[in-house]
Amino acid sequence: MPGLRVLAKILLFIGLSDWSFQAGLPCPSHCNRQGNCINRVCECYDGFYGGDCSLRECPKGKAWTDLATDTDEAHAEVECSNMGLCDTDTGQCVCRDGFEGQACERITCPNDCSGNGACQSMKYYASLKNPGLGATSTTQDYVYIYETQWDAEMMMGCACDDGWFGYDCSLRHCPTGDDPLTGTAFDPDGLEYNEQQKLKCTANGGYFTLSFRGETTARLQNDASPDDMEEALKALSSVTDEGVTVEGADPVCSFTGATTFVTFTQDFGDVPLLWPDTTALTHTSAAYSPQVVVTEYRTGTKEDEYCSNRGICDTETGLCACNTDWDTSNGYGKQGTRGDCGYATDTITSCPGEIACSVQGVCSGSPTYTCTCSSGWQGSDCSERTCSYARSWFDYPSDDEEAHLDKAECSDMGACDREEGLCTCADNFSGSACQYMACPGADEDNACNGQGQCLSMAALAKLATVNGVLQSYTYGSTPNKASTWDYDKMYGCYCDDGYAGYDCSLFTCPYGDDPLTHDEVNEIQAVTCQGDSGEFYLTFREEITSALPYYSTASDVEDALHELSTVEIVEVTSDETSVCTSDGNTFYVEFWMPSSDVPLLEATNDGLDGLSVSEYQKGTKEYAECSNRGICDTTSGDCDCFEGMGSSDGKGDVGNRGDCGYVLPFLVSSSS
Repeated sequence: MPGLRVLAKILLFIGLSDWSFQAGLPCPSHCNRQGNCINRVCECYDGFYGGDCSLRECPKGKAWTDLATDTDEAHAEVECSNMGLCDTDTGQCVCRDGFEGQACERITCPNDCSGNGACQSMKYYASLKNPGLGATSTTQDYVYIYETQWDAEMMMGCACDDGWFGYDCSLRHCPTGDDPLTGTAFDPDGLEYNEQQKLKCTANGGYFTLSFRGETTARLQNDASPDDMEEALKALSSVTDEGVTVEGADPVCSFTGATTFVTFTQDFGDVPLLWPDTTALTHTSAAYSPQVVVTEYRTGTKEDEYCSNRGICDTETGLCACNTDWDTSNGYGKQGTRGDCGYATDTITSCPGEIACSVQGVCSGSPTYTCTCSSGWQGSDCSERTCSYARSWFDYPSDDEEAHLDKAECSDMGACDREEGLCTCADNFSGSACQYMACPGADEDNACNGQGQCLSMAALAKLATVNGVLQSYTYGSTPNKASTWDYDKMYGCYCDDGYAGYDCSLFTCPYGDDPLTHDEVNEIQAVTCQGDSGEFYLTFREEITSALPYYSTASDVEDALHELSTVEIVEVTSDETSVCTSDGNTFYVEFWMPSSDVPLLEATNDGLDGLSVSEYQKGTKEYAECSNRGICDTTSGDCDCFEGMGSSDGKGDVGNRGDCGYVLPFLVSSSS
């Protein structure tokens, strides 16, 4: 019998020696020639990862949704922008439907803008804004940049061609015009006026141009006459029916500055400011700068409403359906060809609608006979429903780096059903006003694939942790802060334990220590407890133990910690029977699993004389997926261990953790 025991020891030694020899060979699969093997650990080249460097990384982009990294700080660089899954065989992102780009970093434009517009980023869209829109003087720049915010080149939208509008450019504009019954001498609200702009040109050489609604005139020489300027403006298709007059100094420029007035006679309302380009203007005196300054001299107060507010716009055809006794006008209450319903074919004696204002508004009576619609209704006869409004997804900045603050119908990401008053939202958007970006999932009713919570960016921030410890971060708590505009609009998945991925569709695998790395130690924390009455609690990664009386033993503390889901294996030791004594006792908690540099236990004192926690020994072991000795199968949550590796007990011995943290005592040949 002794001989057999000796033989067994020899055979075991041979087996272990063989493994020990094999373990000294190059790393698994020689790191697949995609990394360097250093001390039996693969250090992968850029673009590769995994215990054997067999997995390809995917491109990174700013996260659409994620946990905050500090107060009002989010959207960190992550793989596939947290809006797609990485194909680790190819290193390419498989994006969620409706997102594109190498890192899924752009949202696609709805319906490709229906072929009636251009798909543009917020950054580019901002740069193309008509500088005269909303301007009162050319001495101020009204084109605001949008370049540094997280979504500047991620949030895409449709810039519609002339004649089209809507979130996907699928709707047609109808002719607009002035309501001829308002703004007259009989209107109790007073007269209405055409827009008039003042232009002052200081120069005695060169030329300039004027732009209006995206179109630019031919060159206007410094000695041009008002008639020359008028003809140049009439040549622009953006000026309706050549409706403009120019009066004033002749020539329009002079040594000390000449003034002319431009009146718009067919473009009603508060029209955009003419915008000059004076690059080629010159002046012979150093005392003067060659310039053209345009200011709003008189704001246009006439209506510029669809169908002159005397008909309903058919947005499918772009044609006005005029109310009874109304027809197309010349813009001044006479018959014409504008197509705007601004001409009364008979004496008007009532408000529109079979019943005045369709019972959804109040009729003003004589002389204007206009409807003031109740909330939720619109149109000349109050027959159309309005839809809910919320902050826009895609709009012009209201200041440098500020956008998404103005409200729009259906949030500019859906179409309003005028019969029902309900928004039909673009794909991936939801809410009564399309104000939410919905969470991903197999379908709309299965957010996060039923394996996580769908939460706003503000709610996600409250769940942010550092080393498993909750932080007190907030996101969007400061009203109207430009950088956190998305706090209540963007929704993302917070996956349940055991699941991962932007849509919680992936399984996680066990983590553990790499058994083939050496000179590493467990985390050990020292707890000092003083008292002969009272109790205490220990908290680890947001989970708290049951009450521990002062007379608790080391075994009691160990059992209490093992009841926490955040603690797997600890060993508690104490020189005293009770962990607390009247003159103070220090007991030690050694963390086997989780390994690595874990956070300090939080100790809560309830009636003791003293209680404190300190780090006695910093943990230096790894806490790696599959113990860095296998590849995680995210379809099952199982580790595919490398040859010679198996499941451990968390302490380096054989066990059932499934973590590849156990060195097999012999190698199983793949050919046997």
